[in-house]
Amino acid sequence: MAVGGPPVLVVTRLDDATADEVITELDQRRVPVVRLDPGDFPREVTLSGTFATIGTGGTIATASRSVDLGNVRSVYWRRPTPYAADLAMDEQTGRWAVEEARYGLGGILAALPARTT
Repeated sequence: MAVGGPPVLVVTRLDDATADEVITELDQRRVPVVRLDPGDFPREVTLSGTFATIGTGGTIATASRSVDLGNVRSVYWRRPTPYAADLAMDEQTGRWAVEEARYGLGGILAALPARTT
């Protein structure tokens, strides 16, 4: 396996010990890793995405890292935090915001050209 290369996107919550072990192994293999918790979107995670005839593009940025979506090697999905609305929103607006986040960010993640295993 070549050192470095395209990154792995690890989609999980911050306190997932199993994902921590996966990330440690990837780090030891010197595979770039970006950890993402969808529950942090849009407060702490930003998304710039595009759909075009050549595929999905854009960038996801967390507090510590960013990843070019067209360059993601694979995605490890394990028990992420559910999408959450801003507490200042009323109930109806909050439900709408959660659904928009789920379909927006979730749709981009589902469309990634990453390998599935």
